[in-house]
Amino acid sequence: METNDVMLRHLLDLCRKSEKTGSWQYSGFLSPAEQDDLLRSREAAGFSFFLTGGYENAERKILAAGNEEDLGKAEPPLTVIEVRPKSYKYAEELTHRDYLGAILGLGIERSVIGDILVRGKSAWFICLSSVAEMLTSSLDQVRRTTVTATVAGADVPELEPRYAALRVNVASERLDAVVAAFANLSRGQADRLFAAEKVFVNGRTVTDRSTRLKEGDMLSVRGFGKAVYDGIEYETRKKRFLVQLRKLI
Repeated sequence: METNDVMLRHLLDLCRKSEKTGSWQYSGFLSPAEQDDLLRSREAAGFSFFLTGGYENAERKILAAGNEEDLGKAEPPLTVIEVRPKSYKYAEELTHRDYLGAILGLGIERSVIGDILVRGKSAWFICLSSVAEMLTSSLDQVRRTTVTATVAGADVPELEPRYAALRVNVASERLDAVVAAFANLSRGQADRLFAAEKVFVNGRTVTDRSTRLKEGDMLSVRGFGKAVYDGIEYETRKKRFLVQLRKLI
């Protein structure tokens, strides 16, 4: 049995357990592909659940299985951790990979860590609350930079989505044309991303390259970022299209 099949069965079991026990059930963090498998599952359509990553436009999310009407408001077990260098003067310019490597180096499993947002020389990430204390007490170095990890407050402005306006010139409205322009790749290179299931629209895997985006759709290309599609600005004299995107930064 493939890994994704095992995960889907686990998520469906959580949904069944919620109905049987009359209580909310939560999973670990799911990749976009795992979320897509759940959302496409006919069996899952018969259960009440939602996905959350702790902030708007999160990529990695947990399953919250249950019904608010019957069980009351859900309280997903998520905590925001803030990581700052002890000395900004000597701090390195760290990347997402650096922070993730330092966290996993503590023996933490990937499934308990959600998105990591790097802002300047600091970072914020979401984790399952069960490991928050361990992380704040143990995460003290990222690469060669000494850091301090603390639980962030309820209001974290750094988690608010930030966008950069992006306009790309494409030959057609087909998704493969938009993906190629967005990722600055050739159409052939973009096609390989579809084959590898690295293109997502509104959190769901898209392998049909001829798909047309709608205004407001969230495009995610693994390894190249995410953007909101705002539609065609105008058609050029050469019958090409200038389309507008807002890339998350």
